Amino acid sequence: MKQRLSSIITAIVLVLSLTGCFNQIENELGHISRRIKAMEDNLQLMNENVSTLQTLVNRLNSYDFVSKITRIYNNYEVIGYTISFTNSPSITIYNGKDAQTPVIGVKKAEDGIFYWVVSYGVGHEEYVTNNVGQKIPAVAVTPKIKIENGYWMVSYDKGVIWHNLGKATGDAGTSFIRNVTENDGYVQFNFLDGSNISIPTLETYDTLNEAVNRTNSNLASLEELISLVNQGVYAKNIKPIIEKRDTIGYKLFLSDSTVMTFYNGVATTLPTIGAAQDIANPADSNFYWTIKYESDQTARWILLGGKKVRVTPREGTMPMVGLKKHYNGVYYWTISYDSGTTYDWLLNDEQEKVPAAIPEVNIIITAITNIDANYIELTMGDQKVLIPRYVPLTIDIQTTCTMGASATLNLTYTITGGSNDMDLLPIAQDGFYARVIKSSVNTGTLTIYSPATFTQGMTSELVLLISDGLGSLKNIIITIKYGA
Repeated sequence: MKQRLSSIITAIVLVLSLTGCFNQIENELGHISRRIKAMEDNLQLMNENVSTLQTLVNRLNSYDFVSKITRIYNNYEVIGYTISFTNSPSITIYNGKDAQTPVIGVKKAEDGIFYWVVSYGVGHEEYVTNNVGQKIPAVAVTPKIKIENGYWMVSYDKGVIWHNLGKATGDAGTSFIRNVTENDGYVQFNFLDGSNISIPTLETYDTLNEAVNRTNSNLASLEELISLVNQGVYAKNIKPIIEKRDTIGYKLFLSDSTVMTFYNGVATTLPTIGAAQDIANPADSNFYWTIKYESDQTARWILLGGKKVRVTPREGTMPMVGLKKHYNGVYYWTISYDSGTTYDWLLNDEQEKVPAAIPEVNIIITAITNIDANYIELTMGDQKVLIPRYVPLTIDIQTTCTMGASATLNLTYTITGGSNDMDLLPIAQDGFYARVIKSSVNTGTLTIYSPATFTQGMTSELVLLISDGLGSLKNIIITIKYGA
């Protein structure tokens, strides 16, 4: 009886032991199954993200823009993004996590090209190379990933040759993107290694492009306007340009039937380009091109070869602005000093490119025109150009003459235009003296006295300043040569 009882107890213990083993085996199999499922999920997601990454790089290299960003949530946490584009299908990307699983991504090399890289942790990426040791451009081929014999395998030639990436653990880390942010009108894709690429939104590109077109239109109109005013043309009328109930600019009607268009400014980081006279040299009535950066207190002269650039359509030196994409996806301002034949990056004082962006604070690059009693005031940045609304002042006087030493010369003049408050001021040099004797409001005599030191071969200049009594100043240069 005791022997039979012992046998029964032994059988029960054996059954219980086997049941425990079966449960342990079942748990291990379940764990293995879950790991395999996790690796399979990672594998599918990795291939999706790698394909998405190549698509993203292709968008960077083309004129495609972000039209919409839709965030993907999981329990109130953003886990990914769907990015819609203007000219191509949308893409979906998921946030990544730092882990031991290899992450396929891209990295910009010194040549500015994005190449495929593989990393097993943040900051430890390395370029993927082909069979001859060359880096593989991200736009050339899309890597394919699989699991074989418990290892991650990757192919860069559509599955002909597979490379071992390490033990497949099933851990997280299946994405190349840490997150997506928006800044100054750009959508920035931030990679796990700390690098990023940017693609502008369509609205941003349209605004920047509009700023370029408006600025260049204003500069061309300004150049022509200054030339016409110097020829005696004056303003007759001004009318606003209305678009969607907003005044976006003005049309200026001139006395020679020319109609010119000036647009209100668009708020951007584009420096202000305008024109101004050199107040330090009152004898010079010419206008010269100026530029003013956001950090400048006042505008500075645009210099070529160390000399100011005169505003004149005949020399083909009108500045023009442009918009060009850098290899990092960001647009930068460009500038041309030869009427658009060639463009260079627009550089600030630190010789850095100026990003084309829409700032939070509106910086008007060209203000509207204002109407005055006698003038139309055109404001571009902090520069102002006055266009008369009456027949501009002209003077008929001899501008080249000869004199001997200690001699006196009388030059008669006749003025057209102006007002009853006109005034004339002669400015002589080199020992000369001059005065004005008026016969009437519009006529008179300029008397010039030469010094005893004026001898053979010498030449001097006299500047005659004329105020029209309406706020405008004109100057005439009279050249005096020695002659017995």
